[in-house]
Amino acid sequence: MQKKWTRETVFEESKKYSSRSEFKKMSSGAFRIAYMNGWLDEMNWLIYPAPKPIKWTKEAVFEESKKYSSINDFNLKNASAYTVARKNGWLDEMIWLKRKYVIRGFWQSRENVFNESHKYRTLKEFREGCSTAYYSAIRKGWLDEMTWLKRAERKPDGYWKIKENVFEESHKYNTTTDFCNANYLAYKNALDNGWLDEMIWLKKNRRQKNGYWQNKENVFNEAKKYKYKSDFNRKAPSAYVTALKKGWLIEMTWFQPKGYERASKGPVHIVYVYIDDDKKCAYVGATNNIDRRDYEHRTHSHDTVFKYFAKEGKDVPKYKILREGLTVVERQREERIQSLYYRDILHYTLLNNINATGENTGSLGSLVYKWTRSKVKREAEKYKTPTEFFTNSAGAYDAALKYKMMNKETFPWFYSKRMPPRWWNVKEHVFEESKKYKTWNEFFWKSSAAHFSARKHKWESEMIWLAHNQVPQGYWQNEEHVIEESKKYSTRTDFLKGCHAAYDYVSKHNLWAKMPWIKTKVKEQGYWTKERVFEEGAKYPTKKEFAGMASTAYSKAVKNKWIDEMTWFVSDVKPMGYWQNKQIVIEESRKYSSRSEFRWGSTSAYKSAISNGWIDEMTWLKRPQNYNFKWSRENVFMESQKYNSRSAFKKGCPSAYRVANKNGWLDEMVWLKQKCNKNR
Repeated sequence: MQKKWTRETVFEESKKYSSRSEFKKMSSGAFRIAYMNGWLDEMNWLIYPAPKPIKWTKEAVFEESKKYSSINDFNLKNASAYTVARKNGWLDEMIWLKRKYVIRGFWQSRENVFNESHKYRTLKEFREGCSTAYYSAIRKGWLDEMTWLKRAERKPDGYWKIKENVFEESHKYNTTTDFCNANYLAYKNALDNGWLDEMIWLKKNRRQKNGYWQNKENVFNEAKKYKYKSDFNRKAPSAYVTALKKGWLIEMTWFQPKGYERASKGPVHIVYVYIDDDKKCAYVGATNNIDRRDYEHRTHSHDTVFKYFAKEGKDVPKYKILREGLTVVERQREERIQSLYYRDILHYTLLNNINATGENTGSLGSLVYKWTRSKVKREAEKYKTPTEFFTNSAGAYDAALKYKMMNKETFPWFYSKRMPPRWWNVKEHVFEESKKYKTWNEFFWKSSAAHFSARKHKWESEMIWLAHNQVPQGYWQNEEHVIEESKKYSTRTDFLKGCHAAYDYVSKHNLWAKMPWIKTKVKEQGYWTKERVFEEGAKYPTKKEFAGMASTAYSKAVKNKWIDEMTWFVSDVKPMGYWQNKQIVIEESRKYSSRSEFRWGSTSAYKSAISNGWIDEMTWLKRPQNYNFKWSRENVFMESQKYNSRSAFKKGCPSAYRVANKNGWLDEMVWLKQKCNKNR
């Protein structure tokens, strides 16, 4: 059997690299052969990695550490110098560095624990203020000696079942919510015994009478108070859930797309492309640091661009910038548009996946939400046209295309007022439509088909009435502008979503201390009371969505068995024996054109059709290629000749390989190379 790597081919391969480590990393097969045969010493062009000079002397480490205010900053911003200092025990000498955490064993000292405990008045304050010292005191048995710490007076059993005690406690609060949060046990007894109505000094939560939100007028009046669907959902969950179930959301046309107003913030992103003109292949990407991204594409062996051009034996070409000065919202949209342009208009094969845009995708560059057919249909019912559907929920739109649901039978309301074919290929029609809007961003959100046609035919330069929503170059490199922008937000998460460029500048220059109004969203202990869990649960139509979007509240609901009281949850689970009805299975199968689509789109129905023998009656379902193809000896040998190794044969045609292996024909296929025997 002919070997892949001869002495000549190994030496020729090794000359592509400058060091042994690079040779091993980039061509492990050839390197292994060279190592086994002792040829590496003859390859004098392969240089061993030069020893790195000792950089971090004690003086250099101390000088570097003085740039930071705390040990934590030192570690984060210069890990190599910090590691040298820690290993050599120099950190204790750096008295200018503040410690975020005490040294190991600090709370094992009686003196340290007692000094810490003197800062508090009660055991509860001690536990919440310094839990490590508190639990050390418990383990050592020192708590009884800390007489200055007041103990909580525990109420006797049955204390809160006495009406007078509960009423006396309730007088300390102004609202039922405060009462519930501060003393849940007393509140629960008041609620169970019907005493809350007698507590007229407690302001009751704003609750509507039963059936109030079943009135369409009431729901619409409430919805008109909000600009976005997300605000409507968050601030009036009961009304929102009713509107969702009744299908009224489609009629609420005043809601604006999420991200519409903040699209003018943070123009630091660009969209770029790498092109192989010979093979008509392209990679479209987006980034806020093109130098870093280009370096990754050229050097990281797992990178898609690197792997493609390495396989073709070509150098990675210079990237081409397609759009620059984009916000994070525009970046997401432009990356998708340019990918579609290269794939569908220029007919390139894309190396990248086409990303989704819209409010129902969790992050840039990925589809993180699992869209089932029922979820797609529920989502589509919120919109009047395919344009609105694509613009506001492109993840669901892509799933609809995948499931072949974009037709008059599934979404009849999408096609009732649709423009005739090729309507937007006419320049006058596109110009007339575009004059309804003030900016390119608004044009895209409200008429994406016309917008795409304008881009396709390169009419942009003539549409001088459309403004680009961009701030001047370098605007977010000014600290005053960044701080002013940050005042619009209360948490870091909102700041990141609202203005990515300003957020990046703050993080890079560590300006958080100047923004005390920016807080981290952390729920305090005991936040999820029964009322709050019910309020949160009302935002979601199914238990699965509740668990995915608010896991802590969901866990609390399950643990306390409140989930059984949440009767508004809709279940997608079919009743027992649903798919044993032949007529139902056949109706389901007519939604697909092939058996593989049927299996992927409705697994339970497909399995039922197979087990009951109904699948052969579904003649409209195409069978997989080679369905009735038999692997005779002649066919197997003919198939195997397409490959040069057994592993390639197994990977390329596993069914033929399996038949060959079972019948012992592999030994006769001398053209198939085997893996090298390591013991040879």
